[in-house]
Amino acid sequence: MAARGYDAKEIEAKWQRAWARARLYEAKPRPGKKKWFSTVPYPYVNSYQHLGFGIAFLRAEFQSRYRRMAGYNVLHPQGFHCTGLPIVGAAKRVAEGDRVQIEILRKMGVPEKGIRKFADPLHWIEVFVPATVEDLKALGAAIDWRRSFITTDLNPPYDAFVKWQFRRLKEGGYVRTGTHPVIWCPKDQAPIGDHDRLEGEGETPTEFTLLKFPMGERALVAATIRPETVFGQTNLWVDPEVAYVEVRVRPAGGGSPETWIVNPAAAQKLREQGRDVEVVRQIPGSDLVGAEVIAPGINKAIPVLPATFIDQARGTGIVTSVPSDAPDDYVALRELQGDEARLRQYRLDPERMRAIEPVPIIRTEGWGPLPAKESVERLGIRSTSEKEALKRAKEEVYRAGYYAGVMSENCGPFAGMRVEIAKEEVKKQLRANGQADVLWEPSGEVICRCATPAIVKLVSDQWFLAYGDPEWKARAHPALERMTLYPEAARKQFHHTIDWLNDWPCTHHRGLGTKLPWDEHWVIESLSDSTVYMAYYTIAHVLQGGDLKSKVPWAGRLDDAFFDFVFRGLGDAGAIAKALKVPPKVLQDLRREFTYWYPVDLRHTGKDLVQNHMTFCLFNHIALFPEEQWPRGFGIIGHLALGGKKMSKSKGNVWYLRDAMKAFGADLVRVGLANAGDGLDDPSFDPDFAESMGDRLREWHGFATARVRTRTKSLPIDRWFLSAMSRAILETRRAMEAMEYRAALRHGYFDLQAAWSWYVRRSSGVPHTRLLRRYREVQTKILAPFVPHVAEEVWSRLKGRGFV
Repeated sequence: MAARGYDAKEIEAKWQRAWARARLYEAKPRPGKKKWFSTVPYPYVNSYQHLGFGIAFLRAEFQSRYRRMAGYNVLHPQGFHCTGLPIVGAAKRVAEGDRVQIEILRKMGVPEKGIRKFADPLHWIEVFVPATVEDLKALGAAIDWRRSFITTDLNPPYDAFVKWQFRRLKEGGYVRTGTHPVIWCPKDQAPIGDHDRLEGEGETPTEFTLLKFPMGERALVAATIRPETVFGQTNLWVDPEVAYVEVRVRPAGGGSPETWIVNPAAAQKLREQGRDVEVVRQIPGSDLVGAEVIAPGINKAIPVLPATFIDQARGTGIVTSVPSDAPDDYVALRELQGDEARLRQYRLDPERMRAIEPVPIIRTEGWGPLPAKESVERLGIRSTSEKEALKRAKEEVYRAGYYAGVMSENCGPFAGMRVEIAKEEVKKQLRANGQADVLWEPSGEVICRCATPAIVKLVSDQWFLAYGDPEWKARAHPALERMTLYPEAARKQFHHTIDWLNDWPCTHHRGLGTKLPWDEHWVIESLSDSTVYMAYYTIAHVLQGGDLKSKVPWAGRLDDAFFDFVFRGLGDAGAIAKALKVPPKVLQDLRREFTYWYPVDLRHTGKDLVQNHMTFCLFNHIALFPEEQWPRGFGIIGHLALGGKKMSKSKGNVWYLRDAMKAFGADLVRVGLANAGDGLDDPSFDPDFAESMGDRLREWHGFATARVRTRTKSLPIDRWFLSAMSRAILETRRAMEAMEYRAALRHGYFDLQAAWSWYVRRSSGVPHTRLLRRYREVQTKILAPFVPHVAEEVWSRLKGRGFV
């Protein structure tokens, strides 16, 4: 991009140095001046940061730059997250010589001789925290770096802050202990929160109903999430190539042990969920084919038939067949009925098999009596091997039936009942009759960062944040209604999350972090120590002393009384200051700083954090702070795509910020991410757009700093351009304040450029002197949040006052 008078790399370095010398982004309270406090969730430092973090960060930073230009006093800090299992797990894998983990480090550019150092968890922090700071500074980030910090007990004042938070939550009844199902890594022997997962963010423990199918003294057991469909059962599926196990297990409700047949994985899951399970013997699946069992709910004999589509990692490896409402069952039954060889192989009576017909059980407006058959035929599905098509059919049939369906007349006492109500009622009756039990499974596939598939474990004496508490939820809904959401469409998702959110395991026994203050055998997990730390930013510059790991002597002695005074105005500043050996004015100033900046005006992140971190943030503020200090605004963006595919470390398609900046420079990465997209739809970084903007910015710099022949005589076309420019300013302002940055670029740059070109042509190539000056200033200011380096360079060449 080098050209006469324009060297992007040199310009970026020049203005980053100038901003630092001027301490431009170091925020101080200015009573009487409107303020803007903007943050993003701190990034996890187990690698270099990629463009996915870049877009979440920059969308908040664009707003901070815009608000500063609009006259606000702006605070935009940035911390770094080291809590949890991921770093410890990755370090352990390096120590064990795990090839996949070592290759990940190689792809990051870690020198071969340095890889072994990553066997120490602390080395990850020593490398990737400074690297992230370096990358953000190279990006031109408008951050108050005095307020930066790391989490965990490596940073004493933040550690004390989290302990204060949890003691106050416990006093309020928001932290409780009990036995609860949690997503669990069987290898790490620990609960795994969303930040501890390679795949499966947002997946939660889901209760499956175990249906018992008696066969003499034993029962085959199948798992389902749709117990209300028992009235349509026609057969049971087993995989003839799988070795099942006969186990003795005591029912969840107590009573004498029963003999069940399940797969080995289910036997282990039952153990992890507190059941005494004794394996009696193995049973080949082929030995079960052709047997008859009694179907629960309908108390009718049905055959056991062979199937190979069963997911042995989910449920019990045995599936009850409801071909009226389950596309998989309908297609599998149709395949078997037409497969003469398979019928002969398992000595199944062809006439009896072909007599099996789907039983209508749910009436849904817009659907016939057999929705599975209808969906399969419409989609043209012919085989159980068509996984994606069957998944689509299953989703549409289940969604329609569950939310809009009514149970048919052949469903006994549940006839006429809405399906979503019947589900719970049928389950209760089956449990009461001893025909059903319970098994917990993740709601979807979850892979721990150690690459182990997760299960659900019932953990006793576990500490939980009681997000399932009805009273807490009842306060969260109106609190959300008071907030501004960017985009507004996210509101429905937040309300939905508040409704379904349940108790959250907030501790584990391993990993980096803050120890639970009343029981130091536990470590607070990574989504629970990061819910209200926006408050910590307001005082961090004093507590950290300019260091990510504070070395301020008195900040290492903080107690709850300090935080109660600063954040709640409780206690005697003099007595607290005396105990800390600091002047009372230090505490009083911190209290004033907190009340000036709080609440946070914008917290921005990716949409995957709506279902956890962002909603947790709202809940915890409600529990700890008065209403006037609850968050004012949340911003959400979709998952960044690269080459049309969502970026994912586990899939290997990531582009690190530092590599993108090597390719394009900071301003082009910034404007490329601004143009990537707005709202909940997944944005996409377009390298071709970024490259084309390089030429455009070079041309703008050349034009804005060149001598241009002008006139002083006014023409009618001048009024037209002045009006066009005013419209561009108005539309850009509206787009910026709605965080619609692609629209802001369109109105404030592309449309304005087109209007200027038209104006110059209508002016015979000679613009008015005053309008040229005004146009250059306006265009530079509009571009400044997105390309601050080149904007600053142009502004200085235009002799603009101060920084742009």
